[in-house]
Amino acid sequence: MATLSTSFGHDSMAAFRDALPVGTGAAPTADRLCAIGDCLHLAKGEQLAPDAREDRLVYVAGGSAKLVAQPVSDSPACQVLAFHFAGDMISVLRQSGNDAWGDFRLVALTDCGLVVFPAERFLDLAQNDPAVLRSVLARSLQALHRSRTRMMQMGHKSAGARIADFLVSMAERLTGCTTGACAFALPMSRRDIGDSLGLTIETVSRQLTELREAGLVETEGRSNISLSDVAALARLAGRAAGNAGSPAGSQSGMTPKS
Repeated sequence: MATLSTSFGHDSMAAFRDALPVGTGAAPTADRLCAIGDCLHLAKGEQLAPDAREDRLVYVAGGSAKLVAQPVSDSPACQVLAFHFAGDMISVLRQSGNDAWGDFRLVALTDCGLVVFPAERFLDLAQNDPAVLRSVLARSLQALHRSRTRMMQMGHKSAGARIADFLVSMAERLTGCTTGACAFALPMSRRDIGDSLGLTIETVSRQLTELREAGLVETEGRSNISLSDVAALARLAGRAAGNAGSPAGSQSGMTPKS
């Protein structure tokens, strides 16, 4: 269960201000937005359930989380829809019992600092500053692009291409690397990876083994991973040349960094 953040609250709100477009972090609109935001802390494994009355926008100030669809049936299975990291702005729709997938919720992969806003009030205030509103819409368009790309992959790409694309996306989002070698720690489990890509955990492990044997991937323990050639993985994923950092694999802060 999410808890109000006290020791991390100031840092979380400061991170949100820093993520606003240049020149707007100290503007009146930023003050009004911060006034309606609640700073919450999610420990690893805890979840932010949807509100019963209103949609919310959630800024991830620190840590990592997954967005899952929670079914209304007795089935315990949840569908992993996306992974989110520090700097992401996420829409979490209000609770609904009318759909087969009852609601959407954030589950912490690591300890998370969040700033949670009521969506309608946030957008009403953001209209007073076009730069802030554009940045929020840009985040939404990137999220929509990633969702469409993932749907296409699940219908048309091989298991190997999906895993390669996932690794390229993580390299870009976690380290900013789009070519050459890089190393990072994956906060999600292989089961989560498979669930997000429409693959079994056995298939994920088998594809990683093949990439290791090809000399493109090294793994250490449950989470540490090294990529020897991000561009080569992008080619395996079927990405266009020079497209390793495409919107499908990128979501930094509210304002794209140069």
